[in-house]
Amino acid sequence: MAGVFSLRLAPPAAAGGPIGRDLPLEGMRGLCALLVMYGHAFAPIPVLDPVYSPPDAFSWLEMARTAVLFFFVLSGYVIGLTVRTDFSGSEARGYMGRRLLRLVPVNTAAVLISWALAPRTGAGIVLGNLGFLQNDNPYFFGWRVPLMANDASLWTLNFEMFYYLLFMAVWRYAPRLGVLLACLAACALGAAILPGFREFISCYAVGALYWFGGLAVAWLGPRGSGRGNWPSALLVAAVMWPLDPIGKLFAALNVADYAVPPVSLQRLDLLAVCLWLLLAITGHAPRLRGRLAIACLLWVSAAWVVRIATRDFGDKSEGAYLAYAAAIGLAWILSRWKPEPSALAALAPVGLVSFGLYAVSLALQFGILTWRSFPSGSAATYALRLAVLIGLSFSVAWILERRLQPALRRRFKGGPRAA
Repeated sequence: MAGVFSLRLAPPAAAGGPIGRDLPLEGMRGLCALLVMYGHAFAPIPVLDPVYSPPDAFSWLEMARTAVLFFFVLSGYVIGLTVRTDFSGSEARGYMGRRLLRLVPVNTAAVLISWALAPRTGAGIVLGNLGFLQNDNPYFFGWRVPLMANDASLWTLNFEMFYYLLFMAVWRYAPRLGVLLACLAACALGAAILPGFREFISCYAVGALYWFGGLAVAWLGPRGSGRGNWPSALLVAAVMWPLDPIGKLFAALNVADYAVPPVSLQRLDLLAVCLWLLLAITGHAPRLRGRLAIACLLWVSAAWVVRIATRDFGDKSEGAYLAYAAAIGLAWILSRWKPEPSALAALAPVGLVSFGLYAVSLALQFGILTWRSFPSGSAATYALRLAVLIGLSFSVAWILERRLQPALRRRFKGGPRAA
């Protein structure tokens, strides 16, 4: 393991051209988008029907924020697959052009849809979100661009744009993996140990550990002979967030949480789970994958035991912890099972529109929530609203991803499909 950290983070010498699509990975991207939609729509408060909300049990194993963190890992990994040559000016311009063509059209559509559904949003907020400047945390001098109130999901695109820019420096200078991770870890710790340290820097650094972890797998991770125990990893991912082991430890040490919950030190235990899941789906680094599996299973099991022993159920009921126990037990039982991820591959069509789904679904949900003439007040009206949300979200995402994006690529690039 120590030898990996001494390696330079650079494209493999014999990489050749870009690698073709991995259908299970594409399906995992689609699953993550669906998990985010589920988390938003099934929150135990009125978020889709103004009078009715689903029972709390529907939110016990929601994975929206965990899915967002896996999106960061997946983003770094996919960039590592598509960038397979040494750095040069022309390659960097081509890379940045592809990234802008990927992000700008969908983000622009999402911001404008959000604005149309909440027209009182200030022009400065709209322009800031169009320029990827939105953030929960203030920048220097107290300056901050608020998120679109009805599409807070777009905060991740600000982080993505930052990582796309930071990637060019890593690509250009090829730092040793250990040095890069140590620098990111130091920045991540800054808000916890240094008075006055900017929280937004710490949040960027925590997210970067996920993003560049994915990149390291793509560039440095050796390929194994088969896939890994991804069902077990998914189960652990489902329970790690609500059990929150590092968060509880930090709370005992009086370390404050940050304003962007998924990208804070308190949530770094999800990094190991996300990397385990990526390695299991792609078949990379089987030895590391096995070690991560055991470490994550032990860690989440210990967290559950501590919660039960202290009767600390947080905002969940005792029944939720019975569900978590069942998930952890099943994860242990399945830990040696390594099925082919055909179930994930079946979701590949959803993966093709996942970015559009992620970007627009919350704004459309807000529009349905505030639609006064729409029936409300029961499980049936909630189900009707959910069906409308799913239909609208997939329709708009399909137009953006399968019609607008290809047309723009033909117009501006004339090259292969962007990842």
